[in-house]
Amino acid sequence: MSAIEMVIEKVKRLDEARARQLLNLLQGQEQTAATARQPAGAMAMLGFARRFRSAPRSTTDWMNELRAGERE
Repeated sequence: MSAIEMVIEKVKRLDEARARQLLNLLQGQEQTAATARQPAGAMAMLGFARRFRSAPRSTTDWMNELRAGERE
């Protein structure tokens, strides 16, 4: 017996309330999986960069850091 057949047999034995809970859980997981695959876009990088440096810097500051790397 395959795993799918085993699941179907177990679900057949559930009462209506438990079956509804299981259905809601599975639908929630499908929606989560669908949204996780979509790219977040360029705005997502703002949050990513904040993890490493919480205080904003001026353009002059980060340009000086870039130029210092070029000189090395």
